[in-house]
Amino acid sequence: MDLTPNTREVAAVVSAYSPTEELITNVASLKQYVDHVVVVDDGSPGDVSSVLSKVEAAGAVVVGLPVNSGIAAALNAGMKHARELWKPEWLVTMDQDSRFTGNYVENALDVARSSSNPETVGMVAAQFHNGIRLPLFGAGPEREVFDPMQSGTLIKTAVLDKVGYLDEDFFIDCVDSEFNARMRQAGFRALASEGSNLAHSLGDARPLTILGWHARIGAKKLSVHYHSPFRVYYITRNSLVLLRRYALTQPKWILRRLYMELQSHIVRFIYGPNRKLHLIGFLYGIRDAVINRMGKIDPRLAERLK
Repeated sequence: MDLTPNTREVAAVVSAYSPTEELITNVASLKQYVDHVVVVDDGSPGDVSSVLSKVEAAGAVVVGLPVNSGIAAALNAGMKHARELWKPEWLVTMDQDSRFTGNYVENALDVARSSSNPETVGMVAAQFHNGIRLPLFGAGPEREVFDPMQSGTLIKTAVLDKVGYLDEDFFIDCVDSEFNARMRQAGFRALASEGSNLAHSLGDARPLTILGWHARIGAKKLSVHYHSPFRVYYITRNSLVLLRRYALTQPKWILRRLYMELQSHIVRFIYGPNRKLHLIGFLYGIRDAVINRMGKIDPRLAERLK
């Protein structure tokens, strides 16, 4: 597709970790939507030089972090690099397994500029992920996306100057939620781009079993969205830190988000695999939230959760 003048005001930042050939395809697709792409390799442990060379050949600027520093640090490095190189008005962050569909970027910019109060539009997110509508929040004709995932969300660069970048202490999980809350607290909104859909991989889906029986509704077999035990640690710890930071100023948003997380935990602990390791990750996540131990998971705990 031909890039419009509007879409040339957008630069994309892609976080990568142990990327496969899929990243090359996704970057080539992304270049159809924006002129400028930065890919940040977050200290991949193996040799990914061949993939990253092909990513550069596809038109991206590649930045490599020396050690695994977490998605927040990777995206921050990419956003700062993009701003230094091109000074875009908007940045869109992407996971390595995400792809746009339709006139995604152009539609998002139209939503921001046609708003009744464009100065308060800090982000524009997809309305659908993999065809599933995202929940909304608030009242009025321009309702906000409840808790937009960072992947596929356009961020106005002026917002970063006012509220700061992503919180690197969160490392992974809830990084986007914390930024959403901080942005909202500063008076900005996250609007939905009507009709926009982000194709995104949501990880492993495992069978939902009850005493060995694969649960189903009619002929449809049910599955549990699977997170590894170390991710359960981060989800638990960081969700509780969010509670501590924003419960008083954004109670409705926090309670709704915690309710959704509680539902996921119940399904995970009752029906999912690796329940014992998930419980260990959950309990250590509570402990570290209480003592405010942030950053990367303790290597000894990470080894235990394998």
